[in-house]
Amino acid sequence: MKRMIASICVAGSLLIAPIQSFAGVNTGGNQQIIVKDGWVFEQNNWYYYVNNVPASGWKKIQGTWYYFESNGVMKTDWYFDGTNWFYMNSNGGMETGWKKVQGTWYYFESNGVMKTDWYFDGMNWFYMNSNGGMEIGWNKIGGALYYFENSGVWVASNDADYLYTIGENQQLILVTANDYGTSKAEIQTFEKRNNKWYPVYAAMQGYIGRNGFAYTMAEGGKSSPRGKYTIGTAFGRYGNPGTKLPYRQITSNDVWVDDSNSSLYNTWQQKPANGRWSSAENMNIPQYDYGFVINYNTERIAGAGSAIFFHISDMYTYGCTAISRENVLSVLRWLNPAKSPVIVQTPESELKYY
Repeated sequence: MKRMIASICVAGSLLIAPIQSFAGVNTGGNQQIIVKDGWVFEQNNWYYYVNNVPASGWKKIQGTWYYFESNGVMKTDWYFDGTNWFYMNSNGGMETGWKKVQGTWYYFESNGVMKTDWYFDGMNWFYMNSNGGMEIGWNKIGGALYYFENSGVWVASNDADYLYTIGENQQLILVTANDYGTSKAEIQTFEKRNNKWYPVYAAMQGYIGRNGFAYTMAEGGKSSPRGKYTIGTAFGRYGNPGTKLPYRQITSNDVWVDDSNSSLYNTWQQKPANGRWSSAENMNIPQYDYGFVINYNTERIAGAGSAIFFHISDMYTYGCTAISRENVLSVLRWLNPAKSPVIVQTPESELKYY
């Protein structure tokens, strides 16, 4: 280490060479002592002094973390603390987030620790190998093959990837049951980006008709229709929750006509009937706090089934598809008519037909 005594007065004259790194001067008698405080560059290395004492270990300076070796030298490049790897840039600052080092991308957590294993950025999954490098292309992880785009994004294979009838659609709700005869269903949501289907929400437990999917739909059959359907008007007993779909607020007079003999069969109407129908489903019920119309039997074929909705319920329905209130609201806020959303409902064994 350089001597602290920078100059001594001799024969009444004083000559001091300028030293840019010196932060302060203390004068005592005939001797002037330069105090190092702050950043100092010497012997081709950077140091950080606090009252003449060089920093060592981790130190946060003006919002940035630095690491100084035991001799006070500021660390650059890779640093291993015995447990974790960190990367200090050419200015010594600890990196966080994404960083490309010698052609390879790495991700550093907010505390600077290099990430390994799976990483989710809130929208996409990435895989960082045991050396921290972001994987691309095909990789075998835990015995399974995964494919990653050049951007590192994991391209997941899912049920939507194998459907051939949805090429013109960009949003998909997929409702599947293990087989016929069960009212329990799995509801999945997908959105297409760059001709690839990506899950939107985690798979949701849901319900269909009490008697499961129908081979042939009939009015009052308590079964749900199989098929691919467009998505109609959103509805609810309260104001629009934030959906982009056309929205209609339910009133106490709203009904859905289920009288097969009525010319208004399978349409939304308002009481009184005045002889126009003999039976209709009341719309002003808690299950319909929020939901949307599944455009089933739009030809209004008498007796083929009516009032098929996507709505709130924690049990089987009489033909509709249902999930929790929270999930219904999430789906409504996601759906966008500009993306031609559709709903596909089928037993798993018949996915190949869609």
